[in-house]
Amino acid sequence: MNRRQMLTAAAGTAALAAAPAAAAFDSADGRLAALLERHARSLQAFDGGSEADPLGDRSVAGRARFRAENTQRIAELQRVDRAALSPAARIDRDTAAFVYGVLDDHLARPGTVDLDLRPSPYVVSQMNGAYYWSPPRIGARAIKGREVYLDGVAALARGIEQESERIVHDAGQGVIPPDFILAMTAAQVRALRDSAPQANPVLAPAYRTDEALGEEGAALFRRIVAPALDRQARALDALVGRASDKAGVWAQPDGEALYTSSLYANITIRREPGELHRQGLEWVAALSAEIDADLKRLGMSQGSVGERIAALNLDPRFLQPNTDAGRAEVHRQAEAYLAASRARASRAFTHLVDTPVEVRRMSTATEDSSPVAFYNGPSGGAPGGVLLNLKTPSDLPSWRLPTLIHHEGVPGHHSQAAVLDEVGGLSAFRRAARFSAWTEGWALYAEAMSDEIGAYEADPYGRIGYLQAQLWRAGRVVVDTGLHHERWDREQAVAYMVDTVGELRGPTEREVNRYCVYPGQACCFMVGKQQIVASREAARQAMGGRFRLGDYNDLVLRSGPLPMEVLDALVQQWSAA
Repeated sequence: MNRRQMLTAAAGTAALAAAPAAAAFDSADGRLAALLERHARSLQAFDGGSEADPLGDRSVAGRARFRAENTQRIAELQRVDRAALSPAARIDRDTAAFVYGVLDDHLARPGTVDLDLRPSPYVVSQMNGAYYWSPPRIGARAIKGREVYLDGVAALARGIEQESERIVHDAGQGVIPPDFILAMTAAQVRALRDSAPQANPVLAPAYRTDEALGEEGAALFRRIVAPALDRQARALDALVGRASDKAGVWAQPDGEALYTSSLYANITIRREPGELHRQGLEWVAALSAEIDADLKRLGMSQGSVGERIAALNLDPRFLQPNTDAGRAEVHRQAEAYLAASRARASRAFTHLVDTPVEVRRMSTATEDSSPVAFYNGPSGGAPGGVLLNLKTPSDLPSWRLPTLIHHEGVPGHHSQAAVLDEVGGLSAFRRAARFSAWTEGWALYAEAMSDEIGAYEADPYGRIGYLQAQLWRAGRVVVDTGLHHERWDREQAVAYMVDTVGELRGPTEREVNRYCVYPGQACCFMVGKQQIVASREAARQAMGGRFRLGDYNDLVLRSGPLPMEVLDALVQQWSAA
């Protein structure tokens, strides 16, 4: 899902997890709130620039300045007397300490880190860099006026040049992406350089707004952005002779420490890579055994679990043709599953927030580069939406659809957004940082909870879809730790996901390439979900007859996005109260 959009469109938090808005400035809580409000402004400028400078300073010197600012934030936070804070304010203080600690570590390393706390050792890759993230944002500025738009185009050229400088700088410290990453990235950089204006994400919105502005933007693009992209592609080409084919960051300078730190930033709780690899293998084994038993009950006993899942993917009973009629039928099925999930949701929450949500087809212009589905929060009067990629309806077999709805819709990402919206506005600081382990961990937990509250009582194939989705996320833990800690090669990682999890080779190769440049990110789904379950079961044991599933789920969502280690402390505080 789009986490930034969810937090912008539906931002909120419970009183338990945010300093009281009415706290007097001369109270400890009030001073902390004011401090974090000031910090939030500089953090937002670091992450996304400003209206005047939409990309911010991406230079070597700029990165050093950001680190110095973060060091100052740490010092200011350490001067806050934690013992004088209310329990609610301590949650904010501990969240800030986590964020600043991660930034302090990764701003001292080559590569990049953002406020998603998703580090990459490589400044530019096939998944990262100004050329990758910024063109749509710059293009969208066309509706704000000529000067704003053209300033954005100039900022894009400057950002690309600054990152090219850092490619060379980091290579001087021995950090060079694998050869296959260099090749993919240089090809994508050149593709943007050479794209036709009407297909260029920087220029196309300007042409739609005002053809004359589009022509002016295209001339500026050719004059300053295209040469910057050309220089960046050549900077990447220059590293090929020094690059290896080693996929994991263990092959980079200080690679083992880098991976341990990147893993912590993503899963937001301490786990040793070797321990997590073994745990991932245990999760895969347990889920595979459960799927095997369910498949045998349905008469499917021949072949490995992966082979039988692959056969289900091709079973015509669950597929719709790649036609408009097939697209309409997949859409209808998804709507029916969403309606059933909303009707069942009161079993999961003590205080149910049931705001409108609908199934929509995602833009055909983005289908080629998009996943099978994602969630968008309410916007412009439209309700929240589970957006389906219907380009190829056979990619959405009906046995997988219920779990997709539970993850993206109810009780997953839409329920997250609805609760956050109801409880009120997050502070600027709480909106600035984002935690994938909380956001995606909840959605994966929602899949499992749907099984617990009866979603698959009459749908055995749908339950296999749920278990396979869990198996996929467990497999990602094995593969991520395998690549970066166990020193697997890329083919070993791909083969594991194809043979053990039953995934298709093409999409798996793209997934594994992403794991190579975002170490630890693939683990946040399953680790987040398992931590939410572990905290829940610890609370159940501590509370005995006082424990209610709906109360616990309300607490997790109404507390707003938190690192898992802070959420676990909050749950312990709650269960003891």
